[in-house]
Amino acid sequence: MIGLLSTRCVKLFIASFLLLSLPSCEQGQQHDVGALSTLSTKDDRFSNASENNKISFPKDHFPQKDFRHEWWYLTANLQTEDNKDIAVQWTLFRTAVNDKHWYFAHAAMADAQTHLSAFRDGREAFATVQFAKSPFAMRIDDWQWQSSGELLPATLNFGNDKSDETSWKAKLNLHSNLALESDLKVGLENLHRKGFFLQGQNGYNRKHPSLDIASHYYSQPFIKVNGQIYWQGRWQNVSGDAWFDREWSSQFLGKEQQGWDWFSLRLNKDIALMVYRIRSEGKDHQYGNLMHRNGWSQRLESDDIEIENPPSKHQSYPNVFQVKVRQYDINLNVKVINKKQINQFGIEYFEGMVSFSGSHQGKGFVEMTGYR
Repeated sequence: MIGLLSTRCVKLFIASFLLLSLPSCEQGQQHDVGALSTLSTKDDRFSNASENNKISFPKDHFPQKDFRHEWWYLTANLQTEDNKDIAVQWTLFRTAVNDKHWYFAHAAMADAQTHLSAFRDGREAFATVQFAKSPFAMRIDDWQWQSSGELLPATLNFGNDKSDETSWKAKLNLHSNLALESDLKVGLENLHRKGFFLQGQNGYNRKHPSLDIASHYYSQPFIKVNGQIYWQGRWQNVSGDAWFDREWSSQFLGKEQQGWDWFSLRLNKDIALMVYRIRSEGKDHQYGNLMHRNGWSQRLESDDIEIENPPSKHQSYPNVFQVKVRQYDINLNVKVINKKQINQFGIEYFEGMVSFSGSHQGKGFVEMTGYR
């Protein structure tokens, strides 16, 4: 393994995306939410998201180096054989500084009481990051997504390298759970023929109510999972549902925008709701998509969505939300299951499992950024 980029506790500089050195890879560090402001910085050397850019596969599964930032994101709600709920996150990020491209990955596992996470970093130039086209694969250090086709089905292996009670690992099999291709309504605007939901206008997803700030974004919320995890000192079989998101842009936020609350909620086995709110000193921006397993989707604009949470004097991460989409009779009380699900690798953010009740009952994930 290349010694220049250790995956253990080293001093790194993860380009301007992190804005600061990482003196330790251990959880528990304190980071300034101002680091998130790098996502609002313009850099004319890189392309901007445009309605004229059309997403195509398999090309857009691979790095988009004309853009400054991108990520491949998987979250999963799993159950062990004894019906214990487990949350899993795996994310690969890329960011550019001048003509150099840095990759770093975050992964985490949690139950209702415990949250453990791990970090990897690397560069293609040092062979610590690799992508393969046929079949598709992406690897960073010892973590690997290996498909037997273009993206799915795939196996995903990751975890930490501890040898104590904080050791955890995951070996997961991922399979698309969309309806049979012959049943998909593939003529719809927001479903690509490869079986991915294109967010926004054919994958062009606005991030600001008035400025030309946007990303290219697609999702696959219907993924079945089975496999094994090493958790609390033993290997356990798991099964459940996963959600994949792929997004790239050179500017994700406006200067006055403070962060976001993003929800992925499975209303039932056939319907998945994604909504997000980008909080602002001015007008908040919201977006959503109600995605159906048969390929139908209903795009939700900012005024269609209501997201509320109790006010906090200290801007700490909320634990409860009310999410409403009145035109579809959706009224959800969303609760964080484990308040410890915070990743602190440069930019601090919350990524964790939630439960919800009300008009529908189920589980999902929430991601929160920009809180203190």
